[in-house]
Amino acid sequence: MRASSESTPSTIAIHHGDDGNGVALEGVLDIHTLHEARDALGSWSRQRKARKLDLSGLDDMDTHGALFLCELREKHVELDGVSDDHNQLLDMICALERKPLARPAKTPRWRALVVQIGKGADATMHDAYDIVAFIGRATDALGRTLIHPSRWRPASISRQVAETGINALPIIGLMAVMISIVIGYQSVAQLRPYGGQDFMVNLVAVSVVREMGVLITAIMVAGRSGSAFTAELGVMKAREEIDALRVMGMEPMELLVVPRLIAIVITLPLLTFFADFMGLVGGALISHSLLQIAPFQYVERVRLALDDSDVFVGLVKAPIFAFFIGAIGCMHGMRVSASAESVGRETTRAVVKSIFLVIVFDALFSVLFEKLGL
Repeated sequence: MRASSESTPSTIAIHHGDDGNGVALEGVLDIHTLHEARDALGSWSRQRKARKLDLSGLDDMDTHGALFLCELREKHVELDGVSDDHNQLLDMICALERKPLARPAKTPRWRALVVQIGKGADATMHDAYDIVAFIGRATDALGRTLIHPSRWRPASISRQVAETGINALPIIGLMAVMISIVIGYQSVAQLRPYGGQDFMVNLVAVSVVREMGVLITAIMVAGRSGSAFTAELGVMKAREEIDALRVMGMEPMELLVVPRLIAIVITLPLLTFFADFMGLVGGALISHSLLQIAPFQYVERVRLALDDSDVFVGLVKAPIFAFFIGAIGCMHGMRVSASAESVGRETTRAVVKSIFLVIVFDALFSVLFEKLGL
């Protein structure tokens, strides 16, 4: 708000009188020149003797400048030569309640910690309930779709298979090769002092096929495809496209969630098999580099080290991991509100929860298979 409607350059000039008691302001006193005026008049306004501020040369003033002049008036600075427009603005601003807000009571640290723990526990319970409820709805929609083939959407499923599976092959293969090389190198370094470096082949083959292949693949898919599910559905939710589907009589769960779940359940086992193969290729490279084992010898050693249960243990976990990754990604996409910040927040939560559940389920499967003797 300005006291004058004319456009005036934001410049201000400050002139001190010969006696040191009077000061004149000329130009524009607004938000752009306020810092300069405050610095120039700071020490002068704190003097105890009588002071007079001449405003007859002031061309324009906004509410920030008026607030500054009200502060000077409270310090018993006499404002002289104020125009009628400026005087009306000063009367309005000076009449406002300008007391600072009272500081909130400081909460003891122990109480803040207890409150934070309580909020975290409550949020965890609500998240667990939401996950169970959404997985139930997704399972129901998936079952109804599989029972009625007319509800299948091949075009949508094939697109999601390409996005989650085919496009992920390069990064999955590279990660599997690197992981197997790291495992092989560290195994040789630890076993060589005991003369057991030849067992590196067994260690790489079993660890990659049984655990690391599916685990690294699931984590990579959670960070890549799970986040994509959340972002895609979240943007649709923010644009109210999902509400539009409901208005048109279409079920978003069947139209948007089920094709993604079917696609990721198909692709993750295939990606796991590909990761196992590339992991064994990486093991062959490190074996030939460190132990001079020929490729045919490596293949024979791998055949003796692995059995059917190792391959089964690795592949049976993949579809279960895939279902939970897809369900959590879609659930958080549906929870997005109408803001860009919500999309980023829900995407982060989806990736964190997916990776956490993958690791938890992998640990539970390890205990289960150990009890079963697999």
